[in-house]
Amino acid sequence: MKKSIARVVLAASLAGCMMLFGCSSGGSSVENEKTSDPTPPEPAQQQEQADSKYAVTIDDCQVTSDYSGKPAIVVTYTFANNSEKATSFVVAISAKCFQNGVQLDSAIVNDIDSQSTMNEIKPGATTTVQWAYLLDDQSDVSVECTELISFSDAVLAEKTFSVAQA
Repeated sequence: MKKSIARVVLAASLAGCMMLFGCSSGGSSVENEKTSDPTPPEPAQQQEQADSKYAVTIDDCQVTSDYSGKPAIVVTYTFANNSEKATSFVVAISAKCFQNGVQLDSAIVNDIDSQSTMNEIKPGATTTVQWAYLLDDQSDVSVECTELISFSDAVLAEKTFSVAQA
């Protein structure tokens, strides 16, 4: 019973992601304002990743605009599949961004390859993916990644970016 519920939730999530990325159109311009924090993962995070079927790093963040000109960021992740089955980033990882403690909505931008988040990665392989989020304001953005389906809410990676423009 639990497996069938998990499969329904997984299928619904994947379908929602496909609809979201399938609607991408319009132009946006990446301002190439990279903001990164060179802080390495903490030892606790390294242990959680070692216990996980997946490894994720949050590499950098670029300020841009969505298709309608609203401010957005594009976060770049490196995803390694250490499981025994091929899977994709969106099926394996829950990546969330927060500003002022509130989760940001996904954004539709033109300058990223959103299909890469849905491409299957074979066991032992690593890939880089990007995901866009709408900004609420110019305050710091915290990013955190967990396994999408897990009995543990262990954080695999987290990072904070400053998006304030000078």
